[in-house]
Formats: sequence, structure tokens, C-alpha cells
Amino acid sequence: YLGIAPALADARGKLDTLRKEYESVKPYSTVPVIRELEKDKRRVTHLQRRGNYLEHGGVVSPGVPSAIHPLATQAVADRLQFAQWLVDPMNPLTGRVTVNRLWESLFGLGLVRTSEEFGSQGELPSHPELLDWLATELVSSRWNLKHMLKLMTTSAAYRQTSKVSPELLQRDPDNVLLARGPRFRLSAEMVRDQALFVSGLLSSKMYGPPVKPPQPKMGLNAAFGSGTDWETSAGEDQHRRALYTTWRRSNPYPSMATFDAPNREVCTVRRDRSNTPLQALVTLNDPVYIEAAQGLARRMIKAGADARERALHGFRLCVSRAPNEKELSTLLSVFDRALKRFQDAPAKAGALLMQPATDKAEDPGTAEVAAWTVVGSVLLNLDETLMKR
Repeated sequence: YLGIAPALADARGKLDTLRKEYESVKPYSTVPVIRELEKDKRRVTHLQRRGNYLEHGGVVSPGVPSAIHPLATQAVADRLQFAQWLVDPMNPLTGRVTVNRLWESLFGLGLVRTSEEFGSQGELPSHPELLDWLATELVSSRWNLKHMLKLMTTSAAYRQTSKVSPELLQRDPDNVLLARGPRFRLSAEMVRDQALFVSGLLSSKMYGPPVKPPQPKMGLNAAFGSGTDWETSAGEDQHRRALYTTWRRSNPYPSMATFDAPNREVCTVRRDRSNTPLQALVTLNDPVYIEAAQGLARRMIKAGADARERALHGFRLCVSRAPNEKELSTLLSVFDRALKRFQDAPAKAGALLMQPATDKAEDPGTAEVAAWTVVGSVLLNLDETLMKR
């Protein structure tokens, strides 16, 4: 009766609409849950001699390393007990490893330099008492990472200047003794995301499948030959955060690999940092960074009619401080030379702006936008832009 009653026709229509909406959001609202099999359904696990799964040794069961504190008395060795064992205040490793990685992300160097190895093969902590105190503070704050980050970033050690004297550089080149503030190059993902952010191009879109930003075709052909399926994403997907970039172990995204992003063939806890000429070639010539320079140029043009005001705005966007007179005059000199060159050769200006970030109708002149694009490229390649200090 409810399905055919004329008086309920409107209600049935609304119900159908709600059911369709529910089905459309169900994939995003459903939380997968892992549960263990019943004891009588669990498989028996054997030691595999020499790694051969056909050669069974003795039966093995879940457990924890005997060198660390044991599981709670009478505890069942399941995933829940293992998770509780990890965050047990008696566990000497979890807190120390966690705060050491937080410290490394902020200072560039962990209190234990070998953050991937806390055992006998790793280095001893440079400040063991500090490491222990931070680990204790993390546990007492109920594992509040925001609290720990605030504690570290408001410390005197973090807030001091990164400038160094020749004497300090000779005595402590790696800043193990924390005589100065942190100074190190941004990670591969941060370098790209920062360029897109200051240019106003970075997409704030979240979630969804991975995307394929522009990359040189030569790298794809070298890895796969012809017929590769890498098609550059359209619209704002080109400018999404590096977190969403498609990753292939056989062909890592070239610009990130140049800045020491791991290829993910093995788990990498601590990245190496290099400083090579190839990195400068990427930030000067890669399509992503050229487009970022174009976007930054347009942001500078919109900041005001005066060239000095525009250069000042671009500098502040990139390094978060005002330039001194020498730096500002250098940027204006770069702009004047570039403007003259592009006015004499309009074709070169057009070539630089072949793939503009915004509608060319907004541009006051191709030569002027191209000249500010050169200035934007200079700003994106500054040491202060690429370094955290």
C-alpha cells in the first residue's frame, strides 16, 4: 500500500532522492574495519628455512622483541595488545623515535642522526638528556604531536638565527651542538608546492585519485618507450599538492627525483640532501616552475602600477621579508634589462608566455609580463626561497 498510495507519491519521491544521495556518498562514508579471524580459523605459521615457503620449520606465534619490555601479563598477543604495547609508558623506544623524527623535520638533523636506526648500528644521541625529556613530555601529554611541535618551535634553540661565524662553522659544521638555528634545503615536495603557492596556482582541492602534472616526455620515453599512458591532468589538477602526484617506481616524477625524493623501491626514513647544478636547471626550465614564474609575475603586476612596489611584493611573497635597497635595485635592474630585450624581440616574449597561467586579456603587455616572469623566476631560485632558515 505504501508503494502505490497516491497520497504518498510526494513522500516516495523524496525517499527515492534521499536513497540516491545516500548511495552516492556511501563509498566516502564507509569505514573499512579489519578484524581478526576466530582462533579455530587462523592459519598455522611456520618458520621458512632459507626463505623457502615450501620448507617448513618450527611453528612461530605473534610476539614482541625480547630485548624490550614484554607484553602485559596474561595478555593475548593480538593487534590490540601490540598497539597498547607500542604506546605503553614503559616502552623505551616509541616516544624517543617519534620526538627524534619531529626534531629532524624541524631542525634538519635528528638528536639521533640515524633516525632510521636506533639500534647498535646507529649513532648515539647528541643530547641524550634532551631526547629523554622530550620523549617523557610526549607520553605525559598523551602523545599530543601538536603540543610537541609547538614546544619545539617556540624553543630558544629553534628561534635563534641561522647565521654562522667562520669559527662556529669550523667547530660545528653540522650544527650538532645547536649553536645556531636550522638551515637546510626544503624537501622535493615542498620546493614544488611552495613555487605553486607563491604564484597563486596551488590547488586547495583535497582527496581523490592521483594526478599527473606536466613532466618532460623524454623521461617517459626513456623508461617506457612509445605509447606511455601519462596524460597531463587538466585544469586545477595540474597544480594540486605534490602529495597527489602519480608515482611509479620505474619512472619517478623527474623534478622530485632531482631534489632527492626517494624512488620508493625501499622504505626511506631519512632522505639524503644534495646540492647539484641539475636542481637549478629544474627550477629554471621545468614547465611547472615556468608557469609558477608566470603566475608570480601576474601577482606582482596586480600589486600596483609602480615597478618598485611590484618587486617589493614579489620578494615578500617568496622570502617573507622586505628586501634591502641593494636587493631591490638588483631586481629592478633585472626587470629593466629583460623588458628592453623583450621589447626588441616580441617573438621571444610570446614564446615565454606560450602557456600562460591566466587569460592574456588581463596582461598590460606581452613584453612587460615576460619581463616580470624573468623576475619571478629569479625570485623562485633565490637561496632564501629554496632553503629553510
